[in-house]
Amino acid sequence: MARYIREVELNRPEDFVQYIMTDFLSRHGFKLVDFQGEQVYRTGGGLVEIPKFLSWGYWNGIFHVEAWTRNCWLPGVYGEENAMTGFMGCVPKSAYKKDIEELIGLLYQPLPVNQGMQPQAAAGGPAAPYPYGQQPVLVRGTDMSRYATMAFVFAMAGVWVALIVPIVGVLFGVLGITYAGKGKLSSREGLATGGMVIGIIAIVIAVVVWILRIFLFLF
Repeated sequence: MARYIREVELNRPEDFVQYIMTDFLSRHGFKLVDFQGEQVYRTGGGLVEIPKFLSWGYWNGIFHVEAWTRNCWLPGVYGEENAMTGFMGCVPKSAYKKDIEELIGLLYQPLPVNQGMQPQAAAGGPAAPYPYGQQPVLVRGTDMSRYATMAFVFAMAGVWVALIVPIVGVLFGVLGITYAGKGKLSSREGLATGGMVIGIIAIVIAVVVWILRIFLFLF
């Protein structure tokens, strides 16, 4: 196996760990599936976004998580597990690895000693009410703002690249739209929306350039 594995000692309430994991998995679009006889979480269809897998457990205060990716050659046809390093797919794998590191940080965030205390959310990060005893408190949830930035960067790059290599412009435009969908779940919703709009423009420009080149070649 070529999995990125982290095991850390948390000693946190089980319902808190479950709460953070549920928020993380839902925001990233993970779904629980039976994959080759193993119950794992999976997101990414493979056509645009590389399929990402995750499994986790929490026993006796120890948090264990395994993360990996696979190539998707055809719908439902996957390659071997990919290492989380290397040039192939380096951008999504690097982003995924960073997601896991940020998840570990969320699990280590301080919890109030007394019921009713409300710790402040980190700057730019979302806060969510965690039912701590009888009095809900605020804890930091998964921050997707990085994906809003990625959406905007890919979309802008797609506009320029579409004028030279249309097929790559389409790819960048689609990536911009895909990451924008995640980024809209953050405090940078406006930036994500901009990335989505520009991503669509990049695809349109690429298609137009493609058609013009075919027309000029034929006539």
